[in-house]
Amino acid sequence: MGTRRVRLLFLTFYVVSLIVWIAEEIFTLSNPSEYFDKYRVMIATIESFIAISSFLVVFILYKELKEESLENHHAKSQIHDLKRTNRILKNPELGFWKEVKTQMEEWKLTQTETEIAILILRGFSQKQIAAVRKKSLRTIENQTASIYEKSAMRGKLEFISFFLTPLLPEED
Repeated sequence: MGTRRVRLLFLTFYVVSLIVWIAEEIFTLSNPSEYFDKYRVMIATIESFIAISSFLVVFILYKELKEESLENHHAKSQIHDLKRTNRILKNPELGFWKEVKTQMEEWKLTQTETEIAILILRGFSQKQIAAVRKKSLRTIENQTASIYEKSAMRGKLEFISFFLTPLLPEED
């Protein structure tokens, strides 16, 4: 049986046990106490089972909520990527650089970091960027590290791949 089916079966059993508990409470309140004393063990067992079941239901609902949240996040990420790809493909020459600049703004890169990021996308090495910008290699290394940190990328290849992947055709 699938986990969803087991959960549904458990929740159905839980609802039935709640109905039995409510009926038991009505019985207890509407009858003299000697009836209650007779069935005390059975009543305590039912109430204990319902209490334990309640914790299990809360745990199951929490797990399902986490799973749904993760699926929702993944779906939103895919939608964002597809929209980005669509914008680029509508006008490849203009769309690509417009999308690059939009993404740089989304990552909150400074103007200098944006300029360096564009040089990275054009394939420049850090030494070449330092020479073009007339800055020390150490400064460029620090700025590229900042770019990768803000973009949540691990390095140059992942950074370039982020922008080029939407342009690649689907694999057969």
